Amino acid sequence: MPFNCHGLGCTSTGLINAHFMPQAFPRRIQKRSRVQNTTVSELRFTQRIPHGLFDSEILCDACDQFLGREYDKPAFELINALSAMEFARPKFEIANVNCDLLSAFILAVLWRCSISKMFDVSNINLLGYTNSARMVLWHAMPLSDLRAYRVLCQRYYPHSGIDEFYSLPIAATFELEDAQWHGYVVPLVGFRFMVIIDPRPLPSEYEPYILNGSTVLRGSFVDFPNTYEADQARSVLAFHDKGS
Repeated sequence: MPFNCHGLGCTSTGLINAHFMPQAFPRRIQKRSRVQNTTVSELRFTQRIPHGLFDSEILCDACDQFLGREYDKPAFELINALSAMEFARPKFEIANVNCDLLSAFILAVLWRCSISKMFDVSNINLLGYTNSARMVLWHAMPLSDLRAYRVLCQRYYPHSGIDEFYSLPIAATFELEDAQWHGYVVPLVGFRFMVIIDPRPLPSEYEPYILNGSTVLRGSFVDFPNTYEADQARSVLAFHDKGS
């Protein structure tokens, strides 16, 4: 039985291998490190898919290319440009940044994962906001109307290889002012995107760091070995006998 494309209003059954994370990122890593790219999610470790995990049952070529033009390519170029900049430490503030593009790009990654039936991304969902996210991505609804979705950004302190890896979204629970907030962490070539999926307003001290609707990229540095995602990576690697 053929599957229909998940693009807004699309009924195509001619689906392609649609990557969850744009191939440009693993290609960049492979080019810079000159080693076999390793793909890691919370549920998978492999060196057999050098350009990342994909699903052949979620998008047609036209819709995949649309997401690529609107979000993947411009976000890759923006992140590359930011990577070349010197960031103030331990906190940074960079003006004239299209933070809505970064927010929408991370949403596109999450959305592709959330509509997939693959085991590898079965722990990623948008908690009832999947259709709203699709409307945002296809410009049928402004990003500002998706109030339950917010993105914050950090940078990792320099470590060997810290700019040469990425992960699919990692489910996380954030503790803010004695309350818990559901979301995801997305490590990506030296950046750490933190996603909150919760309709409650964030505590006021975090508001200046929200990317959505901002033209100023504000954030702080964090030491990767001490992060939640580092603990998760160590667990995955140990499970697959690839680390200690």
